[in-house]
Amino acid sequence: MPMPKNLKSLLFSSIILSLAACSGGDNKKKPVPDPVAFNYQAAIDNAITEFVPGIILQVEKPGFKFLGCAGLADIETQTPMQTYHVMPTGSAGKKITALLTVMLDEEGLLNLDDTLDTWLSDELLAQIEHSEKITLRQLLNHTAGIHNYLSDPTQEDYKQALLAEPETLKTDSDILPFGLNQPAYFLPGEGFYYSNTGYLLVGLILDEVLGEHHSSAIRNRILNPFGMNVTIYNGVENEKSQHEMISGYLNDDEDGMVNIKPYLENVGLSDGPLRSSVEDMTLLLKYIAGHYGYVSEYVKEQLFGESALMSWGEPYYGITDESASYGLGLFKETINNQVVYHHDGHEPGYRTVNIYISDSQTSITAFFNCGNDVRCDPAANALTETILLNELQKAL
Repeated sequence: MPMPKNLKSLLFSSIILSLAACSGGDNKKKPVPDPVAFNYQAAIDNAITEFVPGIILQVEKPGFKFLGCAGLADIETQTPMQTYHVMPTGSAGKKITALLTVMLDEEGLLNLDDTLDTWLSDELLAQIEHSEKITLRQLLNHTAGIHNYLSDPTQEDYKQALLAEPETLKTDSDILPFGLNQPAYFLPGEGFYYSNTGYLLVGLILDEVLGEHHSSAIRNRILNPFGMNVTIYNGVENEKSQHEMISGYLNDDEDGMVNIKPYLENVGLSDGPLRSSVEDMTLLLKYIAGHYGYVSEYVKEQLFGESALMSWGEPYYGITDESASYGLGLFKETINNQVVYHHDGHEPGYRTVNIYISDSQTSITAFFNCGNDVRCDPAANALTETILLNELQKAL
């Protein structure tokens, strides 16, 4: 397909936005909506604009489930959004990479406190500052200090790779070089810096431990047992997909709404591995964070027990003054005196919201087929925070 002339600069801007988006916006208190009168369908209908083409929302709790959609899955064909549609979920998939790693630790196939030299080659280790001190656990909780390939000075190189040969599969080993041979942010364990590069290294270690690409273990150990029947490892398992991936859009002042789908269909990375549905992503988070018997207490303790949590330094969502914490692939935050687990996903053209309120066993999952865009993200944030506040208020 022809590349819009401004796509390179547009993707560059979107990558910068993806890093900033993790802060969750301003921290001003929002008015609490009337929990009785709240209308989920009206909320997503009203959030559709020329810059927010489509939305899928699921809100689920014991005895209640809302599953609805609004807008378009594809602007060019005017295809309506459907609740079963799938899209790449970005960093919301980090939790499955972390989950598999901890499962393998529980089975004794690896140790979370293994240093990188236990599993990686000398050639690779020589390109990572302090590699002899970095552990798997530190890669997963972003305390390794390793350069993030989506930050300067390497994000431009990554962008070029994303645009080049979009039909060619790109996996961890293809993208990892953009995170290598860069100065460390700090000594391992002495700081916190969100680094996608760490998850690419985890992916390579999982491959080494398993003797095959870790997508097979994710499928056999997690996706199938959890009943995540439409989820695939993006790029790597495209042939298993039951549904075509919906279009995702970035807005460009000159070219209008640019469809990023062709450039992400064949990207399969451990820092954002999943192409999924809202129903499957709901299952993943509630089975990890809730008490459903799918995940052992040992695994939960490693993922988000008190000793596992690192301070994010600020609230994630703009509806609380309390700092969020980050475990292994998952945020844990107290909002309105209730424990909330979550991890959003930000991709160029796509935005995933994945939340579980522990006290009320409430799941909130939303897809937007726009993302990393100054005209899309504020609308997505506003809708997310309105729904989250509504559910927290109901649980009081």
